[in-house]
Amino acid sequence: MNGRIATARFALALMTTVIAGSVSAQTQMSPAEWDKVVAAGKAEGKVIYYTAHVGNPLQTAILKAFTARTGIPVEALEARASELRERTRAEQTAGRFTADVTFTTDGQAAVIDKDDKVFARHSITPNAQALRAPFKADDLFAPSMILNYGVLVNTSLVKPEDEPKSWTDLTDPKWKGKILSDDTRAIGGGYLWFFTTFNALGEKYQEAMAAQNLVFTRDQREAGRRIARGEYAMFIPFIFPDINNLKGLPVKVLPMAEGAPYVLYGAVQMRNAPRPNAALMLIDFMMSEEAQLIWARGGHGFVREGIEDKVPPELRAFANPKLLGTNDWRRQDEGLAAAKKLYK
Repeated sequence: MNGRIATARFALALMTTVIAGSVSAQTQMSPAEWDKVVAAGKAEGKVIYYTAHVGNPLQTAILKAFTARTGIPVEALEARASELRERTRAEQTAGRFTADVTFTTDGQAAVIDKDDKVFARHSITPNAQALRAPFKADDLFAPSMILNYGVLVNTSLVKPEDEPKSWTDLTDPKWKGKILSDDTRAIGGGYLWFFTTFNALGEKYQEAMAAQNLVFTRDQREAGRRIARGEYAMFIPFIFPDINNLKGLPVKVLPMAEGAPYVLYGAVQMRNAPRPNAALMLIDFMMSEEAQLIWARGGHGFVREGIEDKVPPELRAFANPKLLGTNDWRRQDEGLAAAKKLYK
């Protein structure tokens, strides 16, 4: 199969993809049912929480806020997504039911649920009613936070009048060979950018970007410092709140007019969770106004209504940008194949 056929089939598949997050009506807990959950959860005494969102102080602040609010301590285990998946698979297979809640992306939750069967279904908790479109909770996954992406530029190499304002601006010949990119051919931010812009802007856009001789990296943490050192004019795609790691350096993060590619994070309950009620309390709290404000005031995207006006004005473009789209795990293999055909 040649590259043209592969990418054409991928484009057709995108046109027929169901919008992520659209779910049928699920069972909502009544106030009386929720009161019973809270009483039982407090009696269970703690929550064990697995997360692949490693080293994020905002996540730690949310867990501490939950404990302060409910009196229930949280024991958190941070590890890479692949390590957590293997750990939970091994624990569940051996009948050692340890974790109560896992924090992961919506795509990972769907894949792991389909393949490993380690997550539980449950009634929808009260705070789910306050989620803003397009985000919805279902009986598996409760949205909590979004990571939004834009463009990081070196302010010494990119003059204000030359700053890209849209994803299509990156096809300008003056940027040829000057763009560092997360690798589009592997799962990560680069592939997310490829998938969402292919969907929104079409194959011709990606062909034009491939002609820009993007330089690929798989080290996103170091990429920002490479831009600051002037190795390249810009890096794509860049996670908005990661600018906090580059304070004092000659860099700037820019939102794009078409919108931000994003990744949705949220919480799931483990199958046979030892503390199922405390687990539901934590899952619900992560959709609360208190938790959402912690995310938003740290530059992360929020999923709840009524938050934007409470976010500092200088952070609103990061916490609530126009959204371009996200990945679809059902199209992942085809998408990666298309990226590998376009980017040799």
